[in-house]
Amino acid sequence: MTAYNLVINSCGRYHLIYIRVPESPNVVRRSGRIFDRNHDADVDVTDNEQLVYQIYARKQNTYFVNKVYDDRDVIITNLIESYDRLMEFGQRHLNDRFVMEDSSNGSEGLESIQSISARDKILREIVSNMLAHRDYSSAYVAKMVIQKDKIIIENANRAHGFGNLNIMNFEPFPKNPPISKIFREIGLADELGSGMRNSYKYTKMYSGGIPTFTEGEIFRITIPLSPASTVSAGPDSGDELEHSGIGTDISLERLVDILEFCEVPRSRAEIQERCGYKSATYFKKKILNPLIIGGQLVLTIPEKPKHPKQKYIRKKSEQKM
Repeated sequence: MTAYNLVINSCGRYHLIYIRVPESPNVVRRSGRIFDRNHDADVDVTDNEQLVYQIYARKQNTYFVNKVYDDRDVIITNLIESYDRLMEFGQRHLNDRFVMEDSSNGSEGLESIQSISARDKILREIVSNMLAHRDYSSAYVAKMVIQKDKIIIENANRAHGFGNLNIMNFEPFPKNPPISKIFREIGLADELGSGMRNSYKYTKMYSGGIPTFTEGEIFRITIPLSPASTVSAGPDSGDELEHSGIGTDISLERLVDILEFCEVPRSRAEIQERCGYKSATYFKKKILNPLIIGGQLVLTIPEKPKHPKQKYIRKKSEQKM
């Protein structure tokens, strides 16, 4: 640690040295030991995991909440309440975008198409992963950070490798089998390895991005977000054409009608006329593009999205990943 603002006062034949240590969000060590201030004494708490954890939580809460404007929730409670509070925190800061999922499993009917919350599906996977697979012997404070363009999950980890995980060949390894079993029994998680697959699936539906899972001493999940995920979606009166988000104004009845209409390839103009919209710009931003990003419609010429003969067709079950 580097001291600053050093003042030396002469007091007879003695010298008093005052060292001011700046406030910081970091927990520092002296000769490898961690000390906590208790009135006029410095207490060595290095070997007390609970006290070290409380220092991390207290410093982050005190420093950041007083220094910057944001919304934080320092959670020190049991796993079930931690899950609920983390879910509520994510729901408070992320929009619940309109997403449809087809679970027909090969059927050509539309009865199984339903609206889902891709936001809640993602949160369920990353929150349960953070709580069930965290290394609780480490004093590192687990965190979920929601930024404008991404969600970041970090937690201490007993690493079995280093670097980004590949969904095609990764091998799941249980970090805390008893906790994972309880989470599966009460419906907060599915079978081992499903979290990564589901996160890929629902992130693609929610923001169009691809999540990353980084293995190391600190396990990190990064979920990319689109502008529509963190700001209010939907045009204001008289300003429809200026809205640039990827929201949608489509109703369930209209969606079913579009998907039935697109059982055969249809052009943008044909679908727009079917829906009764006059503005091509608004139709593409608020109806067509969300259906493509959400996976309900696919391009007949995907390698050339702006091809003059481009058409769109309902995505069949066998086309899914």
